[in-house]
Amino acid sequence: MSPAELKELKQQPADVPCGACRACCKQDMVRLGPNDDLAAFRWHMEGGRPTLDRKPNGECIYLTDHGCAVHDAPPDICRRFDCRVLFLTTPKTQRRIRVQQNPTMAAVYEAGKRRSQTL
Repeated sequence: MSPAELKELKQQPADVPCGACRACCKQDMVRLGPNDDLAAFRWHMEGGRPTLDRKPNGECIYLTDHGCAVHDAPPDICRRFDCRVLFLTTPKTQRRIRVQQNPTMAAVYEAGKRRSQTL
């Protein structure tokens, strides 16, 4: 897949074969964007931007034992997030830096690597 095709995928709703994986839901923050209805989510300002609330363990506030509690109407970034594209478009040195900053990202990159052949 070409870099231009991968870039285009970032703008489209994702169709990732997640199975039971919830690595991206345990990542450090989910930013809300201009296409999101802030009234529909529990959020706070972080770094000057609206960000979904997190549980004390760092997981998304909407992650349950059965998956995402807002799966039918998730934030825009969740609809578009594709761990495969993230893995394929992030240089290895950048991935290492990001994992040092937030160790939970290792699972997200690993999930993307494992699923990358499904693109």
